[in-house]
Amino acid sequence: MKIRTSIGVVLCAVCPAVALAQTPIDSVKPATKIIQPAKKPDSSIFNLNVLGRTSLNIGQNKERHLNAGFRLDETRLLLSGNINPDLSYKVRFRLNKSFNTTTQDNGSRALDWAQINYRFGKQKDWEVILGKQAAMVGSYEFANNPVYEYVFTDYVDRILNLFVVGATFSHQVNETNTFHLQVYNTSTETFDQLIKTSGYGTGDFKQSERPMGAYLTWEGKFFNKALQTKWSYNYSQLVANGDNHALSLANMYQSKNTKIYLDLQYSDYGVDHTMLASSPIHAFKGNVGTDRTMLRDVVYKTAVLRLDQQLNKSWGISLKGAYETASARKDKEIGNDFRRNWTGYAALEYKPIVTKDWKLFAGYIDNNISYKNRMALPSEKNNRFILGTYFNLSAI
Repeated sequence: MKIRTSIGVVLCAVCPAVALAQTPIDSVKPATKIIQPAKKPDSSIFNLNVLGRTSLNIGQNKERHLNAGFRLDETRLLLSGNINPDLSYKVRFRLNKSFNTTTQDNGSRALDWAQINYRFGKQKDWEVILGKQAAMVGSYEFANNPVYEYVFTDYVDRILNLFVVGATFSHQVNETNTFHLQVYNTSTETFDQLIKTSGYGTGDFKQSERPMGAYLTWEGKFFNKALQTKWSYNYSQLVANGDNHALSLANMYQSKNTKIYLDLQYSDYGVDHTMLASSPIHAFKGNVGTDRTMLRDVVYKTAVLRLDQQLNKSWGISLKGAYETASARKDKEIGNDFRRNWTGYAALEYKPIVTKDWKLFAGYIDNNISYKNRMALPSEKNNRFILGTYFNLSAI
């Protein structure tokens, strides 16, 4: 318990210390404190962007059978605009997702964002975001445009609640440091709905009276924004007496032709409502039907590294590698790192029109999931060649 609780203490101690260490001396003088927005907001009241990725996939599924076919990987519409210099909005839909409403937050499963942003204060260095919005987690993999990510880690794809209903309060201390506090619903679905969908048994669990969470996030920009950080501590609860703690450290270097990010994640779930780790443990123990319940004290760890290198105006390469583990912290029979997931890809990209965000690509994706030998569970391999296109185009 001391280890989990110390996560928040460490983050709260480290972030302000680093922030103060990097603060220019002049910026602490009230008479000279001038904070400029990172980017002048678009004055348009309505903008429409069309995002998509389509690919031909040739490879092996988990049964190791050769298969080939086209996939519509991503199709999204982004509506955004500025009502005035201080008030803006964003709404984004995933057109290849169900529009059914979720049971906890009453939002559409296809809805990423439906938010308003309001900037205030003498220096306009305070901001509040209300509505459905992106989780303030320290992850550049998640913050990146989804059409650019050929494959996601389990952490982003299956563990996190990425788009949350809640409120975010932000303060830009200076041009280098910004702090955020986000309060949100832990899950888009109620505990009862999760149980019903998974076919699990309830066991002795019941939904928390406050199925909510909070992110404390620090964003830093150093060396003329070449080095950026996004570190977050998260506390949440869905099931009564099931506290979840997570520490996320995202780091990025960016120059004119190079972008590299490294994300490090540690998540300690008091109750594994993601069920990513619970399912193979039940399979190992032979539990079926309602004998399966969400398990306690599960730890997920993720490290992901991505490089994007522009070779010239038209050609570029993209490389990504990730390693993830799941552990049963208090189950000696299962132990640490019983599930291991390796994910990686390499892609060559070509931009036909250098002024437009539209690329053709060819690449290879490798994904391997394995378990400790004593669990006697089969490995999963999902490897494939990809050939396709992605785009993020302004329609209006």
